[in-house]
Order: sequence, then structure tokens, then C-alpha cells
Amino acid sequence: MPMKVLNNIHCRFALCAILSIAFSSCTKPDRVLDLQGHRGARGLSPENTIKGFQKALEYPLLSSLELDVCISKDGQVVLSHEPWMNAEICGVDSGLIAVNSMAYNLYEMTLDSIQSYNCGSYGHPSFPEQLPHPSYKPSLKQLFEYLSSRNLPWPNLNIETKSKRSTDNTFHPSPHKFASILATELLQANETYPEADLLNKVTVQSFDTRTLREFLKMHIGVKLCLLAEHDGDAKAQMDKMGFPVDIYSPEHTLVTRELLNWCHFRGIRVIPWTVNDLARMQELIDMGVDGLISDYPNKFSLLVY
Repeated sequence: MPMKVLNNIHCRFALCAILSIAFSSCTKPDRVLDLQGHRGARGLSPENTIKGFQKALEYPLLSSLELDVCISKDGQVVLSHEPWMNAEICGVDSGLIAVNSMAYNLYEMTLDSIQSYNCGSYGHPSFPEQLPHPSYKPSLKQLFEYLSSRNLPWPNLNIETKSKRSTDNTFHPSPHKFASILATELLQANETYPEADLLNKVTVQSFDTRTLREFLKMHIGVKLCLLAEHDGDAKAQMDKMGFPVDIYSPEHTLVTRELLNWCHFRGIRVIPWTVNDLARMQELIDMGVDGLISDYPNKFSLLVY
């Protein structure tokens, strides 16, 4: 066979090999979203309760449980959105408590006292699909015990610290003490449940940048997330904090393509809250968010990505 023909054949083989490598390297990887159940599955089951987390974990696409933590009088980490008993959902045998008041301040109540209140049987006026179930506010330790008892891989945990400057030492401890109590609990659980790989699964989020700063100084390896409600200027907020976070979590109406571009260029994931409308969920995914926080994890299977 003439040398020129051989050279042409070799060139074709080389070109095919190059094109094959190029196409394979350009193959779009599967998109992985962090789909989080807000307070467990608040739209379907009582919020921040073991029953609610159990319900959320029924949905295979859910990757994270989002939850809120407060501190009790006896230094326990308690799962609750408000640092008091919410009069809309909490009560005793005779019915709902009368009003939100200092009389039900969790920071002035022991864990035993807190758990004498039923925060699941009365439903939630804003969530008619929620199925009532007798429930108390669990401790973070009790959530860990439940997750371990499942004998299944642990979900990620997105833990919000409920604090602000105006209520320091009234409804919660100072930022340093709050962060220290929570960090100690996480480190102890990491040793108790080595199978969980817990510290790699935990994100600490807050509107209160002070607690995020305290966790940054502790270097325990958890991810940090800044929550935003009225202002979606991530650059200004992180400049003011003095450090970037791993995740930026704005109220979903604040998400813009400019915000996404700014964060993604810096390796910061964007996971908006709280998105319950299916069309809006899909719109945000199409824009390029990295996850969603929703009261309705049952809707995650209807999303296209």
C-alpha cells in the first residue's frame, strides 16, 4: 500500500481519536441539586419534629433536612423555629396556648418542660395539607438518635441558628456561647456516629452573621451559609462580613441571573428559600440555582433538570 494512503489512514484514525476525546470531555455531567425539606416537610407534617423529618425522608430526591435550633435553659440544642412556643401550633391537653409571650421563652425553660407541650396535634393554619400528629420539640440529640436508628445513609443537615443582636441573653445566648454549644454537640455526635460522616454533611446557616463568624473561627469543617431576606446584594453582605460563605441562601424572589453569576464565579452555591410553587421551583432550576428549600418535598419528583 502506498505510503501516502497509509498516512491518510493514520491521520483519519488520529482525527477520530481526537474527536472522540473531545466529545467525551464535553459530555454534560449529571446535574446534582441539593433539594431540602424546610423544617422537615412543613406543608405535610408538623414542623421541626421527628414525625416531620420522617415524612420528608420518604421522598428519595430529598438530599437535606433543613431545621432550626434554639438553646434551652439547661443548655440543650432544641429544634424550634421560634425561641418561644408558637401560639399557632403549640398547646397542652386543653388546647392551644393563648399568646406568644415571655412565659414560653425556650431559653428560660428546661428541655423536659419544653417537651411537655404538644406542637403537632393542632395543625398549622397556613398549611391545610399538613396532617396533625402529637409531637414535641425534639433535641438535636434526639434527631441524631432517630437518624441512626434508620440504618440508612444520613441526609445532609442544614441547621439554622435562631439569634439576633436585639435578643442576646434574653431568648438565646451570645453568639460565641450559642456557637460553642452547637459545635460541641456536633463534635460529640461525629464521634458517636462515625458512620454518618456528620461534619461533612452539616451546613450551619444564619441571618446572624455573628454566629457564622464564630463557626468560621472554630475550624470544625462544617459548611457555612448566609441567609438573606430583604436584600440580595451578596457582594455587599460578604464584604461586610469579611469572608465568603460556602452557600448563599436568599429569599427566592431575590434570585437573579446576575446574582447567580457573581456567586458561581466565586464557587459559592445559591440555594433559595422557601419555594412551594411548582412553576417557580422549575423557573429557578432553569435559571441555574444549586438547590431549593421547600415545605413540599413531595414536589421534587415533578421537577425537570
